[in-house]
Amino acid sequence: MMVGESTTALFDADNYIAINEARWTIADRALKALRASGMTLETAYDFGAGPGWFAKRLKQSNLDVLALEGREDVAEAGRQRAPGCEFGVLDFDNCATSEALPPRDFSLSFGILYHLENPLRALRMMGAMTGKVMLLETMVVPDADFIARVARENPNETQGIQPLAMILSRAALARGMWAAGFGHVYRCTLPIDHDDFRDLETRHPRRGLWLLSREAVSIEGFAPIEIEEPRRADYWRK
Repeated sequence: MMVGESTTALFDADNYIAINEARWTIADRALKALRASGMTLETAYDFGAGPGWFAKRLKQSNLDVLALEGREDVAEAGRQRAPGCEFGVLDFDNCATSEALPPRDFSLSFGILYHLENPLRALRMMGAMTGKVMLLETMVVPDADFIARVARENPNETQGIQPLAMILSRAALARGMWAAGFGHVYRCTLPIDHDDFRDLETRHPRRGLWLLSREAVSIEGFAPIEIEEPRRADYWRK
């Protein structure tokens, strides 16, 4: 048995593989389009890497990958599953923004923000570590206001380290992108082959996917969004 095999078994469940394949289809397309546009992408972070499913594919896409995972045993499994990738341990809920590592060209933030107690602080840290462009996928609260909801985390290795997490609305997430320093943000308009991204008859889309860039880009399937600079309103007026 490989080291960490029992720890990472849940990551290999069919439902996890299905959503990862749907996410990667978009990520692979975006990477190729960015490079075709003339952007040089040589180094990458994989934030919330788990046992390396995406890190391995980023490496196969000719990127020098540093994968960051919150649990040492899961990171060790990633070192075995994704040879050629460097794995480090970083718990985004228990580190200061001053601990941000040097920027890399590209970063992947898939399935981590909604597992964190403080996703806004984590997003600022991820922004400081992203030199050019980040692909971000996360769950969102279906509310038009600038809000977050507190959710209980399940006690297993695929979930957050803390018992509670905050899930942001799309509007709140957009303001987090602003605070992270990204001047250009694009929402994915491509169909993503998983029900979590679809507007179903009985359920709002649970997830969204965005491309965050330091410079303006033009990528098919990604539409620019306007991010309002936060202004404090009189929230308590009767």
